[in-house]
This record gives sequence, C-alpha cells and structure tokens, in this order.
Amino acid sequence: MQSCIRYLFIVVSVCCTIVMSHAETTVGIVRPALMTAPIGFAATDGASYGIPVCNPTSGELEAPAGWRIVTCSTIAEINTAMGTANTIILIPAGTTLGTGNRSTNSTNDLYINGRSNITIIGMGGVTVKKIVVQGTCNNVLVRNITITDFEYDGMPITASGHIWIDHCTIGWDVTSSDKENPDGAMDIYSNSNLYLTISWCIFRNHWKTMLHGKDDKDNGATKRHVTHYCNYYYNTHQRTPRIRGGQTHVLNCLYENTGFGRTANMTNDEYDHAYKMLYQDDGEYLKTRHVVTDGYGIMATNNSDVVVENNFFYDVRWPIVCSTPCEDFTAKYGELQSPDICNGCVTSRTANAGVKYCRQTGNEYYDLGLPTQVAVKKETASCPNAVCDTIHVPLSYFINPEMLNPGGRSIKFDEHDPSHAFVPEAISGYYPDGYEKYDANEVRQIVSTCAGADLYDMNECQALAPTLTLTSGSLDQSSITSISPIVLTWGGGASSVKVTGLPESNFTINAGAKTVTISGTLQTDDANFSVMTLGGKAGETVIITGTLSKNGSLIPVSSTDAASGGDGSSNSECPNLACVTATGLSSGNYTLRLYDTTEQEVRTPFVGTLNGGTVCFCFSLDALTSGNYTWKLYKEGTAEAVATGSLNVQ
Repeated sequence: MQSCIRYLFIVVSVCCTIVMSHAETTVGIVRPALMTAPIGFAATDGASYGIPVCNPTSGELEAPAGWRIVTCSTIAEINTAMGTANTIILIPAGTTLGTGNRSTNSTNDLYINGRSNITIIGMGGVTVKKIVVQGTCNNVLVRNITITDFEYDGMPITASGHIWIDHCTIGWDVTSSDKENPDGAMDIYSNSNLYLTISWCIFRNHWKTMLHGKDDKDNGATKRHVTHYCNYYYNTHQRTPRIRGGQTHVLNCLYENTGFGRTANMTNDEYDHAYKMLYQDDGEYLKTRHVVTDGYGIMATNNSDVVVENNFFYDVRWPIVCSTPCEDFTAKYGELQSPDICNGCVTSRTANAGVKYCRQTGNEYYDLGLPTQVAVKKETASCPNAVCDTIHVPLSYFINPEMLNPGGRSIKFDEHDPSHAFVPEAISGYYPDGYEKYDANEVRQIVSTCAGADLYDMNECQALAPTLTLTSGSLDQSSITSISPIVLTWGGGASSVKVTGLPESNFTINAGAKTVTISGTLQTDDANFSVMTLGGKAGETVIITGTLSKNGSLIPVSSTDAASGGDGSSNSECPNLACVTATGLSSGNYTLRLYDTTEQEVRTPFVGTLNGGTVCFCFSLDALTSGNYTWKLYKEGTAEAVATGSLNVQ
C-alpha cells in the first residue's frame, strides 16, 4: 500500500498558485499520515524501523513487537537507552538539549554512535543543538526534532548503514551574517555503504547547507546512497546538496529563494554578503571568473550519479548544475562559469573529475521574483583585480540565451550523460507497492505546508488541532473603497487556509509565514467573507468570518441627537440614513449586525468601543433592497444579542 496519502486540490494557473506569496485557490489539502516506512535508499535491503503505534482504545503509544519505548529528557538518559537495541526513545515536549559547539567529542550534544535499531522521536517543540550520526548505524530513525542554534554543523552524518531522517527542521531562525559559520546544516561524508533517506524535512536560512563528500578525494562510487524526498529548502544559499560520488536521488523537493536571489525578501545582512562575496571572499580564485551567482540548488560533481525529478524551484537562479570539463561547460553556457566548484576553468586550481551522470526530469520553476539584472565582476584599469568595482549587466551577457529558462531570469536545468544515471525503480524495496510520485506542481503546494517538525501530535498519532487567529486589522469594515489590511495567522496542524467570498485580487496567502492578508480595492458593494483552516485534526476546522462594505456609512450619536427614537426614519443629524437606538448598555466592545428575513447577515454597520448608556446608530440604506430587516447588537464575550429591533426599507 502507498505509505503517503495523496492530496486533492485544484490548480487554476501555473503562475498564480505559488503558495508562498500568491493568491491561492487550492482546496481540500489533507496532510499525509506519518510514513511507517521511508521512500528510497533507507528502505532497501530489508531495512525496518521502530515506529510506535497508537492503541485505539487507550489512545497511548505502543511499541511494535520486539521493541520497547522509553522516555528520556537528558543526553545521559538517551545514551543509556541507546545501549539496548530495538528501543524507541521519546523526548518530552518542550525539551532543549545540547550546546551545538565545534567539539567533535562533546558530551553535551546528541551522538548516535555505532547504534542499530534505534528510533528517536521528539514529542513536540523539541530542540537539539546538534545531532551527530557516526559509526555503523543500522535502522536508525530520527523524527520530529528541530536542530537550530548550532555553532558549526547541525547534523553531520559520517555513518554507514540504513538511516532515516524524517520531519525535522534544520537551520537557524534567521540567516547568519557570516557565511562561514555555522558551516553545514547537514554534511554527509567520510563513510561507506550509507543508505540514507531524508524526508519531509525543512532546511532553512543557511549558507552552505549540505555536502555529500568532505573533499574531492571523498568521492567513492559506493560510499553514499542518499534519497532526498519531499524536503523544503527555504532561504538557503547553496549546496542543497553539493554531491561528490555515490548515488543521489532528489525527488519531490521544493526549493524557495535558493541563492538569496530574491532581494525583496532578503535581510540587509543577506543582501550585503551575497552581493560582496563574489568579489571579496575568495581572493585569487574569483579574480578572472565571470560568476553571476555562487548560489545554486543541486550540484552534481566528482564521480557522482544523480537523479533529480519532479521538484519545484521557486526563485532559484541556478536550480541544477553539473560540473563538467571546462571546455564542455563553456560550450554549453558561454562565458558564465559554474560557482563554488573546481571544474578546471580556473588556473592554479586542481580540476576535479567532473560529474559522472546526472539525469533530470519533470522539474518546474518560477523565477519572476528574481531581479532581471545581477551583479557580475568586471576588471578595469583602476581596479585590475576586480575586487573593488562592480557593475550590473543583463544576465544574458554572460550566458548563451538558449541556456535561460523562458522566464529569462534563471538558468536551465543541467544534466550530463543522463541515459547512464541509475534507475531508482530498478532498486528492490525503493518504492512501496502502489506508490505514486507527486508532480512538480503538486510539490510546490504540498511540501511548503507539510514539511518540518511539530506538525503532528506524537501522542495521539494524528495531526494537531488547527488554529486561526486575527493578527491585525478589523474583520468588519464599512464605508470603504480600499480594505484596511486584515492579517490572520494559522498554526497548529493547519496546513493552509481557504478564503471564500472574495476575489483572488483581495487576498494573499503566505505559506512560509502562515498568514493570509486581505487587502486591496473592494470589488463589490458588499462582501461577506470567511477564512477556513485546511488540514489538522479531523472535525476541528476553524472558521473566521467578516463583512466588508462600500456603504453602511456609520455615525454613532447620542440619544439626544436622535430624532427618530429608533424607528428607522430619517435623522436630522444623519440625513438619508436609518437610525436605530439601543439603551441600557454597559461600556465595552460591540458589533452591530443587520439580517434579512432569512436570518442571513447582510451588513455589519458598526464594530467598536462604546461608553454605555443609550446609543443611536445611523447608517446608510444604500444597496439594500426593499423589505424588512432585523438589527442585533452584540457585546464582546456574549453569545446572545444585548439589543435587537426591526427595520423597514422602502
């Protein structure tokens, strides 16, 4: 059976359904259940992992046959528990462990050293500063843990055996201003016979994200077998991954702002360092090179065998690049030279062996968030070394035009000798029976909302209850042409939100920030809208509603100014307006709502604070059809109306 529930949704346009920053019309997204077995290399050769199951009667976690469950809240307790194989270690919710320092022998960080048949699961909000996986480790699973604030490497893997990293979040909350520190979010090197799957993880806010192979000598063809499945590489600069040797499969992953190219979303530090690093950081190495960006997504090099399929690249200048001999590379790309690589195009640098095989298929991109011009090096008479002068020129100046994607801002996916790349489908146990890959356009909507730690309640074996809150703005606005921005934020187990009652031009969904913003020019006279959470624990959908109106001109006045006494006739202070009066009010926040004869809410004339006593509300009757209406005044914190009355419109 397929181990991952597919998503049901509707896509109406290639360019306007990017969930990260565009209006979203996706409906029916359902978060997949936690996988009970990995996709890819970690599943091969009969590998099996300790996955706790939920007892439907007690609601408690139970270990599968032959395994035990222990709870550990310190590094020392975890080390002791790992001394016994077939152990599932649960780290209590809210626990923070480790120091994340540079020491390779720190007892303050989590070391999985030569252990087999071990599962480590964070129970929610668990942060570990550093996790090291080394030695011979068979059937090791790490799940639902955030690795952050590390000083050097976040999760170095120097092990052999079958290892599965699932639903983890790796990287700092913000990008470091120092591209050299921290070093790698997850570096994988100096090992043999490693069969690793990294699935549904977020790698975020990092410069040098991930290496396969420590240096050009660490390029053995059988050392590493790595599957990247449904991972979200968000705001990373390069090496996602950079590959030396072995077999690597990158499947159904999402890349967003890789290379720090989308300047509108960059911090000042990110922009300054990305702009300057081409000219200042590498000295002689970059003096004579035409480098548009040293940021990239996937780089295949040095005896590697790579398959890249069905991924989505959102604002990535250079999605996939293969390091081939200099002559081949120049013939293909033009004067542009590949970044961060010793490919023989630079004198005094040792050329590596070049890529072995790289096949790419089914990948898609969006690059309109990238600038049309980029910084490049230029030598001048006053600046012969090109480290003190920069200019801006069109990207095509250095790149053969046919090597640009149709958007004209990103470089086409590269490949090398693709027919000889390995075939994942031919590897026994790689995919479960009935498994189907997501296509790239599914990936961009699914992975951004369903990857990372803390999306599931590990105690209940199901998704967390969704949350939806009003962050800023007023849900009910009258007498407006432009909507005063309304921001709502979702969380918990919610994977996204659905907006109804408004055109796409009036709302923006940002999956990275988990916000929906309602703004812009109101397109109709009145709009009753709702925002509904998608995903999360069944039966606990959250819905927030509001009303926007171009009419409904409200003037709250004192009872002494009300000539009508609340019967709906014209008021001398408010000509051509209806007036209604409420008496005996206490001070507080109130909402006045107007309903038709079917009890359908048609307008919200007033939302605000009142001092109490008797208050007359005057509002426009424009755009209301003739007939009878009911008005109701609600005080915040009460379910029933504190005042009500009838209103006839002629």
